[in-house]
Amino acid sequence: MHKPVKHRDETSSALLTGVLATISAYLVVSLAIRIMNYDLRRDEELYVPPVRLLDEHRLYEDFFYNHVPGSAWWFYAIRQITGSDYLLLNGRLGVLLGWLIFAAAIGLVSFALTRSRLVSWCIVVLSLLNPLFLTETGMTATNNLLPLPFSFLGIGLFILGMRHDRAQPVVIGLAGLFLSIATVLKISAVAFIPPVVLAALFLPYPLRFRQRVKRVVLPLAVGGLVGGLPILFYLVSDSARFLAHVVGYHTGPHVRYWQGGGEGAAISLAEKLLLAYDIWLSSAIAVSLAVILALALTGVQWRRALGRPGWQLPLRPLIVIFAAVAFSAFLSFVPTPAFPQYFAPPLICLPLALAVLFAGLDPDARKQALPAIVAATIVVLAIGVPRLSQFMGVAVHPEHWLVSRVHKSGVAIAQLLDEAGVEGKVATLLPLYPLEGGLEVYPELATGPFAYRTADITPPELARFYRMTSPTTVGQILDADPPAALLLGFDADLEASLLAYAERNGYARVEDIGITNRYGSGVLYVRRVQGERPGASALPE
Repeated sequence: MHKPVKHRDETSSALLTGVLATISAYLVVSLAIRIMNYDLRRDEELYVPPVRLLDEHRLYEDFFYNHVPGSAWWFYAIRQITGSDYLLLNGRLGVLLGWLIFAAAIGLVSFALTRSRLVSWCIVVLSLLNPLFLTETGMTATNNLLPLPFSFLGIGLFILGMRHDRAQPVVIGLAGLFLSIATVLKISAVAFIPPVVLAALFLPYPLRFRQRVKRVVLPLAVGGLVGGLPILFYLVSDSARFLAHVVGYHTGPHVRYWQGGGEGAAISLAEKLLLAYDIWLSSAIAVSLAVILALALTGVQWRRALGRPGWQLPLRPLIVIFAAVAFSAFLSFVPTPAFPQYFAPPLICLPLALAVLFAGLDPDARKQALPAIVAATIVVLAIGVPRLSQFMGVAVHPEHWLVSRVHKSGVAIAQLLDEAGVEGKVATLLPLYPLEGGLEVYPELATGPFAYRTADITPPELARFYRMTSPTTVGQILDADPPAALLLGFDADLEASLLAYAERNGYARVEDIGITNRYGSGVLYVRRVQGERPGASALPE
């Protein structure tokens, strides 16, 4: 008599698995297409060029890079794996890999805590489909998203490693490893280390202090040391140069530049609070917070209905999560200026809180809470899928993807210079285009406008560590090594000195070269062949 029921349960389970797999496949495909087509951003002129520059040049010494080394080497490794010369494609693939690791990490940690595939899947959707991740923070080839999965794994594995009043040294060691890897990818990820270190000194309670040091503190430290080796390498080999790039730039000329009138950034505390409010209480995140509250209330009410103490929550992991939220939220307000992506780190605590709270519910209470989780997931899907699907119309036409168009633009520049019979470097504040075409750029301009726009306000004690030039000195570099061409048209103020050089030296102006982005339309100024009269160039005007 029970076989038909069992058969129906198996059929329902298979159907549910099929539905979830289908939705998951669509989400992954649409996510990949969105990443490959999202508008090119200026920050990518800093993060993507090392994909090629690291073939022959040294980070920090040979070109400016104002972040810890992890993201540069991450994107470079992707290119070594793919073997592709599509530089932006490699960078965006690196971000897509970060997304996949993030989703897998949330799913695995959530399942380890809840033992429910459906709930774990819902937690992944609730956590990742929020507006912040679906814009510049998670779509462009930068270091904004990359540290998040590793920070999540660090805290999640630490919680798993100390369940049931036991300490699992291997799991805790992995937690330390991933926390350090996150910091190697972005320095702000250091915010998650202090709460875990403090927790390691007191948890698990039943262990004596000596045992705690041996089974918790020591494995955590060893894992952290191994994960942090890339930073330690640069600190040991040239600490002054490394700190000048990673710390000195952001606390000195970067702040002065934005305080001088930069637009689009939050400078004051009031502006930062408003930005944080908009991000942390956006629609999808608000839904997740509502589910967390519902889970907590469900647990309390159900225990009271059974005559048990009302407030019986898994306090130890929640304390760790709350401390992680507090530290990361505080650090989000420290940098000046502040941008939306700076407020992303605390969001990794949402899936942990959801999983821990659901895991703490009685079986009957879980049945009561499950409909709320599923309903919230449906709401988040309804909000996120339309945005995620924005570029699905070109899914089967990879030649029309942004990453393909950017590469073709670089190749077109290289072909144009070859036809004109000129050789040499290309001077531009958007070096990604010529690098895509296999052309050389000036080391002082190799990572975009960031050092260039602050060079004239950089103190000499910092400037000596940077390979850079400025609007007032760039002419000297170009006179010493005349460029084959200058690619301009994206920032009239910053490019004024470059344009003046091109006009002063009779470079042929080539318009309509097919490069248009959110910053403007590219204009190429090509050096004339020696002896050629101005106006006699065969180049299109």
